[in-house]
Amino acid sequence: MKRLLKNISVLLIIVLASSCGDDFLENEQFSTAPQEISSANDLNALLYGALIDATDATYYGRDMIIYGTVRGDIAYNDGSSGRFRGQAYYNMVTTNAYATDTFTQMYKIIGELNTIINSDYTNSEREDEIKNTKAQAYVLRGMVFFDLLKLYGQENIGGDLGVSLVLDYDPSVKPARATVQETHAQIAADFEEGIRLLEESGINNPGTKDLINSYSAKGLASRYYLYEGSNQSLEKAYEYTSDIINSGSYSVASKEQYINSFSQDLSNPNSLFELAIGNQARLGTTSIAYMYSNNGYGDIHPLSQLRDAFDKNDIRSEIIVKHATKKDTTFNVENKYPSINGDNSIKILRYEEVLLTRAEANLRLGKNSAEALGDVNKIVTNRGLDAYTSVTIDDVLEQRKKELFFEGQRFFDMLRTKQDIPVWSPDGSATKVNPEADNSEDKILKYGEAYELAFPIPQREMDINPNMEQNPGYSS
Repeated sequence: MKRLLKNISVLLIIVLASSCGDDFLENEQFSTAPQEISSANDLNALLYGALIDATDATYYGRDMIIYGTVRGDIAYNDGSSGRFRGQAYYNMVTTNAYATDTFTQMYKIIGELNTIINSDYTNSEREDEIKNTKAQAYVLRGMVFFDLLKLYGQENIGGDLGVSLVLDYDPSVKPARATVQETHAQIAADFEEGIRLLEESGINNPGTKDLINSYSAKGLASRYYLYEGSNQSLEKAYEYTSDIINSGSYSVASKEQYINSFSQDLSNPNSLFELAIGNQARLGTTSIAYMYSNNGYGDIHPLSQLRDAFDKNDIRSEIIVKHATKKDTTFNVENKYPSINGDNSIKILRYEEVLLTRAEANLRLGKNSAEALGDVNKIVTNRGLDAYTSVTIDDVLEQRKKELFFEGQRFFDMLRTKQDIPVWSPDGSATKVNPEADNSEDKILKYGEAYELAFPIPQREMDINPNMEQNPGYSS
């Protein structure tokens, strides 16, 4: 990355100016106007710009991970700072700032990636490098479309609409939403084209964590294919995770390494892909750490049932820290995002997830239960636990919950496995349908029916785009 820093600064000023001006705030195609590309360095600078934008607090710098944590069955929001209340309590409106800002940021990134993908710049002396840069842009665009689908798509609420598939820059077009099926097809196509170009480029360095290589691309694609869930997709997830595992390029963090692994940036053997932040771009009070830690806002807490699920010898339980005062006792997740300054890199994909993905795909396809058992045991024996003698899909899902907790995965795991979703009160107790009644039932959002499981399309977009359709249950 250092070799390109001098090229990045000038180009990013241009990109950010076009992204943040009045035209962009009006959400014309949610897209950055394409820049003139005159060198391979220009393409690389745009890629780094997109990666930097992905670290913004409105996306993977904070919000996307918290969305997948505070909704589900592992965490609750005490609401003391006023942040993420709409997401945690499932009472969002179309003007919700978080839903609006994340939507806008993701389409901004897609605009930057589209400029790379659609560029016709060629240079025979740097052909492989250009191909590699475009490949990374395809993979990242697939990831962003996937995240958009998970948040704003209707497949988990019984609807047919996905998201707008903006693939090039045309400010005259007000894009309608594609169907869920069309959105899935585009996500898969982006991942597949990215992987193909990465392998053709011949550039593949597993030691570089802040760029996409063929292994991290296959890992991100496998996350998507596991979510999509058809047998064909599960076969892809199995194939790609096997490629990663068989490469020998990565290993599980040991019990001794586990806690410190989260504070180590861009160097751990269990890390496939991270978004680099660093001291200059630290997120401070807008970081995940500040939301989770008792030393910051500390609003997001692990539920008692998550805490109680850990064996006393499980090193993962030490990530959760007890804080006792004269008034009360609280628990916070302090060490997955250890720097309160928000300068730790964001771990997007870890090897442990790859192992659990292969194990689950393996069992769902009925391929090789012994191999699935081995994959899970590589993790649990490195967490201070006895090895399983046999393993089920439920065991794998339980290990995903324990291994990936507070990393933004749990809510989406619950949705892809079609689970109903509980709603939690600010004190961590179950929200009641009728709080005034002593015998009131707990409030549960039914999978496939409850509109609250999808975010609203931002009102700002609805106001300027006559072709946009709002998700059911939300009104202006």
